[in-house]
Amino acid sequence: MFNARTGLILSGLAFAIWETVDIFWITFPAAAAVFAALFAVCTAWFWRNNSSRAALALLLLMAFEGAVAPTLKAMPVTKIADLALAIAGITCAIAVLVAARHERSSRQGLAELG
Repeated sequence: MFNARTGLILSGLAFAIWETVDIFWITFPAAAAVFAALFAVCTAWFWRNNSSRAALALLLLMAFEGAVAPTLKAMPVTKIADLALAIAGITCAIAVLVAARHERSSRQGLAELG
């Protein structure tokens, strides 16, 4: 079953792989290496701990990727794919954060009743 958590993990992995491949194609490979590492670490962090902070970090990384997509020196299809993946990842991250907040408030409400 596909849910927001799975979507966020897949989006994070896709961007980590994308940035790793970009190391060999762009003019400033160090930036791609840093972003590949950030995506990989944040995705692993979210995968293992289901952390809201990791989801927020991935949200910020994907928002940055989406923002710079139109400025890429690449074919239009690459720009569109980058932007589409960023939008999908942002949507999944927001869904994960909203679900975590809802779960947290539900637990607090139950604690007050008990």
